[in-house]
Amino acid sequence: MAIIDINNYERNPPVYKLLGHTGSILDIDFNGFDESILCSSSDDCSTKIWDISNLGSKELNESTFTLQGHRMKVTNLKWNPTVDYALLTTSFDCTAKVWDASNGKEIFSTSICEHPSSCSWTPNGDKILVSTKEANVSLIDPRSGNCCSKFKAHDSNKLTNALWLGGHYGDDHMFTTGFVDNKTRQIRVWDARKLDKHLISNDIDSSPSPLIPHWDPQIGLIVLASKGDLTVRIFQYIDKELNRAGEFKATGSLKSFCLVPTDICDRSKCELGRFLFNTDCKQINLTSMFIIRRNSATTMNELYGEEYDTARYSVRDWGAGIEKNLGNLTISKNKCTQMIKDKDAGCKFREISETIQECNAKYGTNFNNPELIPVLEQLKDNITDLIKTIKT
Repeated sequence: MAIIDINNYERNPPVYKLLGHTGSILDIDFNGFDESILCSSSDDCSTKIWDISNLGSKELNESTFTLQGHRMKVTNLKWNPTVDYALLTTSFDCTAKVWDASNGKEIFSTSICEHPSSCSWTPNGDKILVSTKEANVSLIDPRSGNCCSKFKAHDSNKLTNALWLGGHYGDDHMFTTGFVDNKTRQIRVWDARKLDKHLISNDIDSSPSPLIPHWDPQIGLIVLASKGDLTVRIFQYIDKELNRAGEFKATGSLKSFCLVPTDICDRSKCELGRFLFNTDCKQINLTSMFIIRRNSATTMNELYGEEYDTARYSVRDWGAGIEKNLGNLTISKNKCTQMIKDKDAGCKFREISETIQECNAKYGTNFNNPELIPVLEQLKDNITDLIKTIKT
């Protein structure tokens, strides 16, 4: 592995190498609480924890910890979003393990029964979401080992990827990518509380390569990339609606892809998304998505929502089953987010339509009811706002 400054990566940048794995590296992830800590998994059956806070030389030959326990290659890993140093790994030995990365000890292990293809945590960090190469998705409590729910996400028995749409926009929904048949690629959105039927289902195109989803909870972006593809597709998920937000084409077939966290984007230029990708196994390429400003002097910080502190507690407390108040975890319905919604004509129109339907159902036999007056006044204000939104 190599560590490169994200602001200096194009032509001959300083490179710090991390040497240790004896096989191909399959996944990496930075710790959300400490940016100097990262982990890597490999087909040598191991996971390594690295501390890059003091990179004095050009090479780091020894990891902080090597996590041994899986009998086959470790395909995926993910840090817990609320628990210090709790790391999830999945392996082709059909197990998912949770480790205490502060001491390198395994604390929980559970069987998956199938080969995993992706894994993620729920936003409050109490359960894991695991998808498999047989198109099944399982929601598991790793502390008890119980499978809370399991469902088949797509019709074809081909590789499925799944992630939890956390944050204000996600609303306890899950996003999956899979196949209708051997080649038709499909995306779906599911409500974790009602898994008998998907909320949204869209067929994308025909290709044998599975789509890999990336989610930005701060602005509600879903980005789809796939090895071998030329096109990266961008969607926005807000108010249970999945809308295309654009796409871009690479100069060659994608070998790897990364969605940069919104915190790193240049807000002074209204950079809404930054994408790093590789097409030739030699050079890292960059593409950014910008919002055109009406006034060059403004930064439009409302586009990024409101930053928030993540609730945080220790592996020991979490492993013992101690529950803490995680109210700070989800993005609150703040003024910035509300400004975006108020400016959206489609959202405002739906609010007006819903109000009219509710009034018709409640007062359909008595429109002279005085209770209608404040409702109609509010409806009038909403219509005025909608007209202003459309005009601007």
